[in-house]
Amino acid sequence: MAEERVAGVERVKPLLRGVSHEIAAYLAAPAWALLFVNADTVTARTGALTYGASLFALFFASAVYHRPTWSARARRILWRVDHSAIFVLIAGTYTPLCLLLGHPGRPLLAAVWLGAAAGVVLSIVWVAAPKPLMAALYVLLGWLVVPVVPALHAAIGAGALALLLGGGLLYTAGAVIYALRRPDPFPAVFGFHEIFHLLVVAAAACHFAVVAGAIRALR
Repeated sequence: MAEERVAGVERVKPLLRGVSHEIAAYLAAPAWALLFVNADTVTARTGALTYGASLFALFFASAVYHRPTWSARARRILWRVDHSAIFVLIAGTYTPLCLLLGHPGRPLLAAVWLGAAAGVVLSIVWVAAPKPLMAALYVLLGWLVVPVVPALHAAIGAGALALLLGGGLLYTAGAVIYALRRPDPFPAVFGFHEIFHLLVVAAAACHFAVVAGAIRALR
């Protein structure tokens, strides 16, 4: 098993590292196709294609990075891809929602994709970026939605908005655990990173339901 460094101490990579994201990648591919075939307009298909691609890319990149044992050089390359995919998924999730909002959603869509692009660049050039910093950037970009919450409430309804915000809270909880590296219940099998991964899967499931509804509503 490959080793990882946590708090300056080398430890064996947990046995279940990446398993949840590998399963999620298998599920994300047909889910992406389902979104696309049920999109009725060019705008809806654009939203479905963008979101579905970003969702699959995140879980696929994570599974490829975390499951096998890689050389140090390969790990550095795949780390860049894995962390870049997080920023891309955040922007991809915003895309159909901003398209649904129409003109009021355009400035937010531009801002979030610019932020995601900056995050990708940071991930590429700074492999040693501290976990708390990266986690804070994910959370900041994810919660740019706050100013348009009233408009989203009108567009998607209270139930979908609750799922959207609930998913955001799950992502935020995962980012906090990722940054703090706690709790770490079974380090050799299922540690803090696995909890983080499960929270990402749960949050993505919440957001998938919201996005599916938004894509159906796009005209």
